[in-house]
Amino acid sequence: MKHLSFAVTFFITVFSYSNSVSQNTVTNTIANFNIYDNGNKFSFDVYSLRTSAPNFVMGNSSYFFKYTLGAFGNAVITNVNPKYTIFSISNSYNEMASFVYSSGKVAIQIYYNNGGPGEVISNDPGVTTFGERIATINLDILDQSILPNLQWDNINTAVVNPFFQSAIITNNGFYNSPLPVELSSFTSVVEGNNVNLLWTTSMELNSRGFEIERKSSLSDWTKIGFVDGSNNSNVSVNYNYKDKFLSKGNYNYRLKQIDFNGNYEYFDLNTEVSIGIPVTYSLSQNFPNPFNPSTTINFSIPENSKIDLKIFDMNGREVKTLINNEFRNADYYSLNVNLAGLSSGVYFYTLKGSNFIETKKMTLIK
Repeated sequence: MKHLSFAVTFFITVFSYSNSVSQNTVTNTIANFNIYDNGNKFSFDVYSLRTSAPNFVMGNSSYFFKYTLGAFGNAVITNVNPKYTIFSISNSYNEMASFVYSSGKVAIQIYYNNGGPGEVISNDPGVTTFGERIATINLDILDQSILPNLQWDNINTAVVNPFFQSAIITNNGFYNSPLPVELSSFTSVVEGNNVNLLWTTSMELNSRGFEIERKSSLSDWTKIGFVDGSNNSNVSVNYNYKDKFLSKGNYNYRLKQIDFNGNYEYFDLNTEVSIGIPVTYSLSQNFPNPFNPSTTINFSIPENSKIDLKIFDMNGREVKTLINNEFRNADYYSLNVNLAGLSSGVYFYTLKGSNFIETKKMTLIK
């Protein structure tokens, strides 16, 4: 630890005596603030963009940030730009490092090793418009009640070339939103092929609401719904969301809590939800009903078998075949039906399986 402190102090001292290369300018930005790990971690990305025409090679450079003492601790860097590490093509750098100071500061240090020509800082704004990402800083949240007031430490931040000449830098971005909503519980209840998600908050600050996301073995995280938050609250608030008409399989859920500034954090459901094979045949009432011209029919099959699903008019004539003696595995099914080619009126749909038959009525209104 003493060695690391000495290295950083050395670079700061050199910066204070070095001359700026006036024709070289660099804009630094912090963005993509994220609270995760059920409100225990905070991260943000650090970017640099060369905004002047002459090439400027990265040397021993430091990115310093200050925050409210007691808000954060234990910095870890991820998404490190290999261009400024031992993996650089020019073989010019040692490992990038991060530091947390007891005075309420965190820093990234780039180490130029004098072994190569170095790498030129990019002038391509890229998709983010911020330039190239240097790294992501991940911090432990120590106290959720503290406003972090995360901002650049302009005095100690310096982007220099291998000859310790500084670029003129502009530092953009800060974060001072309330740290996370406090979630006291997040559970699920399975009802057939429906999952009822239940969660309770003990405190909310600036809370716009919760996006509900689901993942299965067949798909990545997908937004499936949204529930409004309580803005500001210091009492327990209960929420629920029902995810309906799922097929058999295993599912994971998480909440993406979003505040009115666009900041967000994730809360994961700790257990995997399993939807099993149906116990009996069933045919649900179509919805919407009445409809024009499309509606949805849900049904379940408790065994692997051949089934029919057909639509009939008031006279018993078959007007549309949806499934004709086709093999289906035991599962829950949801079928979208379009009857644009039929006239307004009352129709009947029938599901027929092994030792099972059921009919329900639907109304098409154009």
